Amino acid sequence: MPNDWPVPLDRPVYQMNEAARLLGMPDKTLRRWIDGDRRFDTVIEPLIRSESTRSMEVTWGEFVEAGFLCQYRYRSLPMERLRPLIAALRKELHTPYPLAQAKPLYAGGRQLLWREQQNHGIGPDLFLVVQGPLEKGYQLVLTEVATQFVSRVEFEPPETGAVAKWYPLGPDRKRIVLDPRVSFGLPTISGIRTETLAELHAAGESDASIVKAYSTYGISPSDIVEAVQFERSLRPAA
Repeated sequence: MPNDWPVPLDRPVYQMNEAARLLGMPDKTLRRWIDGDRRFDTVIEPLIRSESTRSMEVTWGEFVEAGFLCQYRYRSLPMERLRPLIAALRKELHTPYPLAQAKPLYAGGRQLLWREQQNHGIGPDLFLVVQGPLEKGYQLVLTEVATQFVSRVEFEPPETGAVAKWYPLGPDRKRIVLDPRVSFGLPTISGIRTETLAELHAAGESDASIVKAYSTYGISPSDIVEAVQFERSLRPAA
């Protein structure tokens, strides 16, 4: 089965504009996060890559980390302040994609996050873990941002491995999934691309005929509605 394959964090799965489209963010912002930027004589170092490569290909690990950072974007926070924390996590966890791993978000990994947040002067508004209430013994708990991220992904294996799946519509609508091992990471429902279902619907095919055509995949009329609404919500790739 395709989803039994190892999670390919290092494998390019999207072009930059397609990754931005799927994340619902401007191309320029994503390029700056992943590969850095230059403003006049000022060089802006990348957040996600350890150094600029000028490549417009986005690996699955880079996509997931950008998805994590998106949780902060809507709060208009200064993302560059996270750069030293991410660099420290890369070194400590021996991976170029520390935010695409479960390890720092669970159990002992939270101690690492807490320590590095303090070491690098990360402001409380950008914390990933905080001390819980007294009745819980001040144990470290995930912040709202980190909790939102965890709710949108699936780790493989659970709580220890890399992010294997991304649910773009959140934890309550998991029929649509992005999996780098299925359909080149494009959004699917039961292995069928949402764009395929939406295109058939737009071409005038009845829901009944589409359901019949994909009966072995378990596609339902509600899946078709979900696919059409989802594809309409995506802005065209730049």
